Amino acid sequence: MVRTVSFLAIALLAGAAHAEVFRCTSSSGSVSYQEMPCGADETLRVVNVPSAYPAPNVAERDRLFQREAALDQRLEMERERLSREAIVRMTQPEPQVQPPMDPQYAWLFPPVMNRSFRQRPGPHPRPQPFMR
Repeated sequence: MVRTVSFLAIALLAGAAHAEVFRCTSSSGSVSYQEMPCGADETLRVVNVPSAYPAPNVAERDRLFQREAALDQRLEMERERLSREAIVRMTQPEPQVQPPMDPQYAWLFPPVMNRSFRQRPGPHPRPQPFMR
């Protein structure tokens, strides 16, 4: 009990403490922020840090929370669907691979029985003699 009370007292005192912030610029141009005033060779500027902030926009915050909850619900439904599909795929047997079938050809014209195969001349036919 004593620990809880002392912890709450320290937390309240730490929240109530407000320190000034000093912005110090040295002669070389470097900037530093500190709780103590600047030295003699540095330029001093007090930074106004607010201790109280405006109230949050509750309606906008609630709208964003509802939108995020709807997104989480859609993502969870998608995860469940993918999980069910994976379980179904794992429980089904592997599909049997059919051996390839022999190619089948369709004859569009009946075969010619007495077909003479003559040789066609190549790209350069033989030269004919001039005289006989």
